[in-house]
Amino acid sequence: MDWRNFFRGIFFSLLPKDYWRSWRPSSTVDFARSAVASGLLECVGFLSLLVQGYFHFLAVRTQQLQAVDGANAGTQLYWLALLTFEYAFHPLSLLAICLAGEGALRSWAAFFTNEIIPSFPIKLAALAQDRLKARRMEKSMGPDIPDLFERPLGVDYDIRISAQRPKEGWRVPITVAVADEFHEVVRVETNTGPRPFTYLLRKLPAGRVIRGIYRYDPPLDEGNNG
Repeated sequence: MDWRNFFRGIFFSLLPKDYWRSWRPSSTVDFARSAVASGLLECVGFLSLLVQGYFHFLAVRTQQLQAVDGANAGTQLYWLALLTFEYAFHPLSLLAICLAGEGALRSWAAFFTNEIIPSFPIKLAALAQDRLKARRMEKSMGPDIPDLFERPLGVDYDIRISAQRPKEGWRVPITVAVADEFHEVVRVETNTGPRPFTYLLRKLPAGRVIRGIYRYDPPLDEGNNG
């Protein structure tokens, strides 16, 4: 086993899939092993913090425990259960419990299904970063301008749509319904200018499988020539 690759896999298994581009595992099985180890380390690590924190919490509350030192066993168990309940619902305790459970789930999924589940807090941070990036891009594009819709002649596609912003989900060979006619995306191009995203569509041949459906309403003043 390549131990260096194994330890790198432990780190990358915590990250969302989009962040794996800078690294390639030696095999799916090796990556799953790294994910199992990553999940176990997360689970054991946070359980250890939880137990250590519990004993520290009891030490801080020694005065309360001393007050019932001479009481019967039932009363002492009642106070111990009450303090345990209080500790378990402390925000930091709840966080440790959730992350320990997440580690167990990640390890189980990697071991039994070879599925790599990223850490939820890291994934949440990545989503927030992507949202901020999308907002910055949205602002940089300026005010909305309508799409340029064209039906060129003498080319290997039927419709050309030039857009200011990327159309979510539009990729080859996704199906797009234009004016109640099914078309498939045959090419996506990017360039400069006010409408940098260009989608080339061709009428869906008879018998071709429909892959997802996105509806598009052409502008009222649609062009007829390229």
